[in-house]
Amino acid sequence: MIGIGIGLIMACILLAGSKINYEMSKGQIEIKASGYGMRYPDDMPITIKDVKK
Repeated sequence: MIGIGIGLIMACILLAGSKINYEMSKGQIEIKASGYGMRYPDDMPITIKDVKK
């Protein structure tokens, strides 16, 4: 159990010094997401069975 505690303390010390960079604009996020396959509902074709009466 002491080994786990020492490992957690060391990990916290190492990760405390790292900085996460969130410098992406909304446009860049949309471009990256579309590259991963994200689609808007407006981009998808509508079939007859999808339309509710």
